[in-house]
Amino acid sequence: MNGQNDKIRIESEPFRQFTSALYQGAGVSKADADAVSGMQVDTDERGVFSHGTRALSGYVRGILNGEINPKPTPQVLTDAPSTALVDADNSLGHVAGIYAMNMAIEKADTTGFASVAVRNSNHYGAAACFAMMALPKGMIGFSTTKTGGASVVPHGGMSGLLGNHPVGYAIPTKTELPIVLDMAVGQIAWGHVGTYAMEGQQLPPGYVLDAEGKPTQDPRQASGMLPFGGYKGHGLAIVMSILSGVMTGGPAACNRTEETPPDLARRGHFFFAIKVSNFCPLDEFTEAVDAEIRTVRNAPRAEGVERIYLPGELEWLHQQDALRNGIPLHPTHLKSLATLADELGVEVFWR
Repeated sequence: MNGQNDKIRIESEPFRQFTSALYQGAGVSKADADAVSGMQVDTDERGVFSHGTRALSGYVRGILNGEINPKPTPQVLTDAPSTALVDADNSLGHVAGIYAMNMAIEKADTTGFASVAVRNSNHYGAAACFAMMALPKGMIGFSTTKTGGASVVPHGGMSGLLGNHPVGYAIPTKTELPIVLDMAVGQIAWGHVGTYAMEGQQLPPGYVLDAEGKPTQDPRQASGMLPFGGYKGHGLAIVMSILSGVMTGGPAACNRTEETPPDLARRGHFFFAIKVSNFCPLDEFTEAVDAEIRTVRNAPRAEGVERIYLPGELEWLHQQDALRNGIPLHPTHLKSLATLADELGVEVFWR
């Protein structure tokens, strides 16, 4: 089953309630369950299916297997006017990310710039979700995370060694859509590789290597992810690893061993918020960003190009379509959620 025609349209609001119920069935508090499921459904609406509810079954099974703490008590290990380090108590990554980004925003409201690092956490979904939390406050948001494994091939290498860390920025605007950049340092995120495999599609050439270090387009044979832009993605992978891994007190993904303590081996995150008005009037800033957006959008287009998009614009268009017509989800994905729901005694509303 391939393509959009095989997908099933699911309404957002009942889907939020359903996915929240799955988390609650695993012992997560309603407040945290609503927050995590809401963020994941938003991600699906934006068309980033690799980082939305497709990952939910893995998170919930992690809780049921005792690998993730459903009711964490985060601890602030170091605290200063514009910085903090948080131990997430092995929480769901979204819970830790929301907690830390809110802290960064609150601190930045006083100091103008604030950063918060997190350790002892788990996969947190799409980096953009946390960066966008700064937008309503007239702030620029940033988010990155340490990945679970060493999977990106160093420039010139043959096998995965670096983490496929995301780089997420959100920049406020006046009347245009906000600038939202969320990209992996590899050619694509590994979650996208899983989506290609689920949909039975081949990867574009030049994205991954197999276990022997040879190029492949078969997502099921993918072993190492090539960095985007060659040495540029290679360099960003190292920097993001330092921010989200080394800065949180743990090793980079390539240096993690069986002897690494669990709280340092788990995911680390790094967030910051910048209060624009501490640098220039917010109206002037957002008007200038709007002007840049319009200039780029109206630039001369190459032959065959109908429109030049800004970062985050395609996701916004996906979200508007999903809100009108439902979220297009693959039957295999929905089947995995239904199986989990049956195990937890949660009603599957789309049957």
